[in-house]
Amino acid sequence: MSEEKKEQLEDNVFDQKLLSKIKQEKISPKPKWHFLLKNYVVWTIGLIALLIGAGAVSVLTYLLSNNDFAIHQEINKSLGEFLLLTLPYFWLIFLGLFVFVIYYNIKHTKHGYRYPIWLILLTSVLASLVLGEILFSFKIGEGIDRVLSRNAPLYEFVINPQLDFWSNPEEGRLIGVPIEFFDDDNFILIDQNKKTWKIISASSTVSKFLEKMPMIQEMMQEENAPLPPIRLLGEQISEQEFLVEKIMPFQPGRAFFDRPGHRPRNMRELRCPEKKNGEPCVLESEGPMRSQPLSNLLNN
Repeated sequence: MSEEKKEQLEDNVFDQKLLSKIKQEKISPKPKWHFLLKNYVVWTIGLIALLIGAGAVSVLTYLLSNNDFAIHQEINKSLGEFLLLTLPYFWLIFLGLFVFVIYYNIKHTKHGYRYPIWLILLTSVLASLVLGEILFSFKIGEGIDRVLSRNAPLYEFVINPQLDFWSNPEEGRLIGVPIEFFDDDNFILIDQNKKTWKIISASSTVSKFLEKMPMIQEMMQEENAPLPPIRLLGEQISEQEFLVEKIMPFQPGRAFFDRPGHRPRNMRELRCPEKKNGEPCVLESEGPMRSQPLSNLLNN
């Protein structure tokens, strides 16, 4: 018997067995809409994963663009150390996870098997980066960070390690919200752990900072306007005193200080307790304000 006839015979036997099994188990072909629905679901999940990955890129870009890499020289750390301590690993892992989800879903589409893994991964990463930069330009990353910083647990340790990095007074770094100025260059600050500090300025540090940030000067004149969080470089000189040599604004994570306990409930009453009849605050000509005695603020 020739090889060709053998193959035909084997094919016939296989066909007969297959038909017999279909009849015995009463197998019926799935309708076309089943496969179409599966494809739609797979592509929808892939699209959602792409959008989430792009959102991660927009937040990552926002965090990195405000990381002040040049500051590492002023805090006696190498650029490598600074990166390791402040890099937002959460968003990198988050992005990697959703790139994998995109890859997995594309591989399970009708023609996904045709594309090599490197092409799918590269396309997914590039698409996430491009869309993420577009979202960043519309301040979507900033908005996501603001919501998370106000509500997410472990935000300062996991989502945005910059906040925890700057909360290290023993190494000369402090972050918090100024709540009261009691003379030209000294003020009270509440840090991320709700601890109150007396900030002592070296060489008119506060005045120099306010000259660069006129917006904060304007906010100081408003009775109920909460001041934004700031970063301090200097030296801890006692349990509740910090000598500041440089003041810088703080962007990512600033809504963290809107959580309960980081700001006084009533900024007007804190800044002008002597005005109980609703009259506006009257500030001194130099600009700084004095309200509660310093001892009361430090003991709160």
